Amino acid sequence: MDKQHHSDGESGEHDPLSPSEATLVKLAHREVELIADLIALAEKRNELSQRRTQAAELRTSLADERTKLARQQTRFTGRSTELAEHRTELSEQRSKMAGERTDLSKHRTQSAEQRTSMAFSRTDLAAERTAFSKMRTGLAEERNQLAADRTDLSSYRSLLARGRTELALIRTGLALVAFGVALMRYFGLGYWSILDSSLILIGGASTVIGVRYFLLTARTKRVFDRKLRHHVLLELESPVR
Repeated sequence: MDKQHHSDGESGEHDPLSPSEATLVKLAHREVELIADLIALAEKRNELSQRRTQAAELRTSLADERTKLARQQTRFTGRSTELAEHRTELSEQRSKMAGERTDLSKHRTQSAEQRTSMAFSRTDLAAERTAFSKMRTGLAEERNQLAADRTDLSSYRSLLARGRTELALIRTGLALVAFGVALMRYFGLGYWSILDSSLILIGGASTVIGVRYFLLTARTKRVFDRKLRHHVLLELESPVR
């Protein structure tokens, strides 16, 4: 264009243009400028198209990302729903376990009350058993005392029987002495006097032995009498059970 202007200028220097030609030249210059502007606009439009294409691609990628995020959100929502259902099941199980725990607490309370009542019953039974033990001990002591009394009475009875035996021995000895003396006086002195003397000696010995042992028995009897008298006094002074 510059060369054309230069050639036009040179030609204008040599050949002056008419007004119509000058107008045409101006119009040609204006057309060239418009074409240049159109080319620039076309380049800008291409740049805008490229930018718009890039923006569209970016928007498409963003849409894809958003779709992926939406899918992930959907998965997360499903997972959250599953977790919520699982949490609901756990809550129901926890409520059920709480009810069972309440029942167990009630049962434990009832067991504790029964155990307390059984403890009271056991205490009462222990007290009764202690009372029975004391009663049994008292009865055992009474039985022992009765056994001792029976032993003493048996010994006293044996002592009385021995006294009767000794009295019988004295009575027999006296009877033999009397019989020997009677025979000696009736028959006089003779060969039968030996038998009479033997009877008198045997009777005298029996009488002496009987009297000796009877004195020991009487002494022992006095000891038993004092013991029995003391026991009877204790029985009379003791309160009636």
